[in-house]
Amino acid sequence: MILALDYGDKKTGYAIGSDFISKSGTVNTTQLNKLLEKFQKVVLGIPLSMSGNYSKQSFKVLKFAYKLKRKGIDVFLIDERLTTKMALSFNAKDDDAFSARQIFMDYIKNPILSQKFVLEKFLDVEFDCEDVEDVLYYEVTPVKGRKGDALTRNFSIAFLHMKEKNFVYRNEDTIEKKYNLVIVNEKFKDVVDKFLKNGGKIILV
Repeated sequence: MILALDYGDKKTGYAIGSDFISKSGTVNTTQLNKLLEKFQKVVLGIPLSMSGNYSKQSFKVLKFAYKLKRKGIDVFLIDERLTTKMALSFNAKDDDAFSARQIFMDYIKNPILSQKFVLEKFLDVEFDCEDVEDVLYYEVTPVKGRKGDALTRNFSIAFLHMKEKNFVYRNEDTIEKKYNLVIVNEKFKDVVDKFLKNGGKIILV
C-alpha cells in the first residue's frame, strides 16, 4: 500500500491505495504519526517556487522526508506545482486531499518522475577556504563546515545543503553571480565553466 501526502504546517492531505485510491482525506499534521504506522512507502509532494527553485516549504517537506527515512520508511518525492494549480482550477473544496490524490495518481502513472529520498553523506575533500570567497557545489553534497552555494535538482542532496544552511538553487538560470571555486563530479565537469570567475578553479570529486 502507498500513502501519498500533501504535507502542510497545520493540515495534511492524504491518499491511500495500491494501483487505485481506496481512501483519501485530510488530517491535522500533528496526527500524522498515527496514520504513518501502517505504511512502509510514502510519496510526498514537494512544493517549489514558480521559478523552479526551492522554498521554505520545500525544506519543511524535505525535513519531514528525512524523519521518515530515519524510521526506515521508503520515501519518494514528486514536484507538486501542477497538482496545486489543478486544485485551484477545479476550485476543490478540500484542496489538500485533492492534491494528495493527484500526487498519488501522478506517481502511479509515471513513477520515474519521482525521486527516492536517500540519506546522503558529506564530501570528504579539502580545499583552502582562506583563498576562496565564493564556492559553488554543483550537484554534489557539501563538505561539512565549508559554506557555499549549491545547485542541485537532487532533493536528497538539497536537504543536506539546507541542513548546513547553504543557499540552494535548483534552476541554474536564476544564478547571477560567479564563483572562485566550483566543486563538481566528473559527470558535470564540462558545464560549470560559466559559473567561474576569471582565474576560478574547479575541484573534481
